[in-house]
Amino acid sequence: MTEHPAADCDRLPHAVTQLVTVFQQLGAEHKALVAEVEKTTAKERRGTVNRMVECVAQAGYTVSHTVNMLATVHGLKVLGIDRQFSKDADGRDYSPLNSLGHPGESLYEAAGHLQAVAHSLGKAYAPTRKHPALARARCPQQLGTALISLRAALESVCADLADDQDVEAVTEYTPTLTFLSELEERVCRTVPAQGAGPTAEEVAEAIRTNPDIARAAAAALATTA
Repeated sequence: MTEHPAADCDRLPHAVTQLVTVFQQLGAEHKALVAEVEKTTAKERRGTVNRMVECVAQAGYTVSHTVNMLATVHGLKVLGIDRQFSKDADGRDYSPLNSLGHPGESLYEAAGHLQAVAHSLGKAYAPTRKHPALARARCPQQLGTALISLRAALESVCADLADDQDVEAVTEYTPTLTFLSELEERVCRTVPAQGAGPTAEEVAEAIRTNPDIARAAAAALATTA
């Protein structure tokens, strides 16, 4: 599933909406990991899961901060605020009082924060040598939605940066976008439901009609007797 950036005027609200989804969906995964830590007694295994808890928590904190940043950038753009200086008596720019907000600079900083969120989640689910099976989502549906939404938010921010003449931003963050897709595929895979298997009657019929199966069944019964 791939999200696409919204129309130009809606990109930042779209990114914020996606990040709200990320923040909300991370809750189920964090709660499940915390519960796992509490019931895990093996020291090394517990340490690995605890590291996952911390990384997911850090991702959540960074997403929260980034939502505030993007809301500010959107507000600055809507209000037409972009590095205006105060003026001297002749109407010339007067720099000692600094300038008003710079939406483009804040937007670039927000993109960096989203990259940090991806890094935190990647660190959470990095397989360890002794416990590689722990590198999986406990709530794959929720975490999968979070990763897809994070990717969509970063796509929208990159598109806005490109419009602000920072065309290299798209290339700069392409590896992160790819990484998020790969992470979602790796850690959020669900095990296919297993079939019910043959009935007792089907097994008995196979034994009666196939000498090889009959011999194998007899040998298995002999070893368990």
